[in-house]
Amino acid sequence: MKRSALALAACLPLVSGLLLQAPAHAATSTTVTATLSSSTVKVGSTTTISGTASGPAGRDVRLDVRIASGWRTLTTSTTSSTGAYRMAAPSQWIGGHDLRVVAPASGDAASGWTGARTLTVKPGWTPSGSSSDWRWLATDGDHPRYNPCRAITWKFNRNGGYAASLDDVQGAFRRLAQATGLTFAYKGTTSVVPASGQYDRSVAITVGFVSSLSGTVAGRGGGTWSIHDGYEEMLHGTLALDRSEHLRTGFTTSGEATWGQIMEHELGHVLGLGHAAGSSQLMYGSATSRNHLMGAGDLSAFRAVGLQAGCIPHAQRTV
Repeated sequence: MKRSALALAACLPLVSGLLLQAPAHAATSTTVTATLSSSTVKVGSTTTISGTASGPAGRDVRLDVRIASGWRTLTTSTTSSTGAYRMAAPSQWIGGHDLRVVAPASGDAASGWTGARTLTVKPGWTPSGSSSDWRWLATDGDHPRYNPCRAITWKFNRNGGYAASLDDVQGAFRRLAQATGLTFAYKGTTSVVPASGQYDRSVAITVGFVSSLSGTVAGRGGGTWSIHDGYEEMLHGTLALDRSEHLRTGFTTSGEATWGQIMEHELGHVLGLGHAAGSSQLMYGSATSRNHLMGAGDLSAFRAVGLQAGCIPHAQRTV
């Protein structure tokens, strides 16, 4: 009996300590509001998303867009002393985009986010033709595209090019960025002449002029890809331009074909697209006075190879 009493007495301080333990402090909930300055805009217009996030001043907030692989952050900001924030919405990217604002946990404040806000960015022209008029570059059922969640780098071999050729190539990439949501990063010049099996291995895309292409072909674009994790990922692309052709420079909406029009079309092939059936589509097999601008099929096609299609796994893989 004495041993039992001693054992019980020894246990009492431990039990008492458990009973006196302070309860865990609950995090304070966060309320986030968000309003678009305009829900429908023309591409290139300025539009913002603004609102408030409760909790401490100066807390981080981020703007996310919904893509096929989930929510992806576009930009970040911090709240003011009153909890207010303002961020630029993605009005440089054509299409309909579901956006949300997220305030990550900060101090005692739990994370919080808004529901989806839809921003529609329209082209500055009326796209012609059918939105289904497009096809993939591969004819064997593959759907190759670049990973849209990393910058697509490129270099230019300006040997044999005209004076404004670099400006026009950069203009073509800018137009494609508007249609796809992709990020293209210029990495300078290269001595590599783009051709089948020849490309600058330090970048994703090699652009340049060649002495001649067959017949009346002014440009040729394409690329190589690999299949992994259920995806067909573009690895290296080339755009070869025929220096013997005499075309108008720049971009226009009518008249004879221009170098800018050829560059946009061929870069469409580099991104993984084939030819459209209708002559009003930029991706039609011939450059004419009818397809200077992207048609409805082109915009569907560029969306299919763009950011909206979602990230490809193993973005850091090297080939």
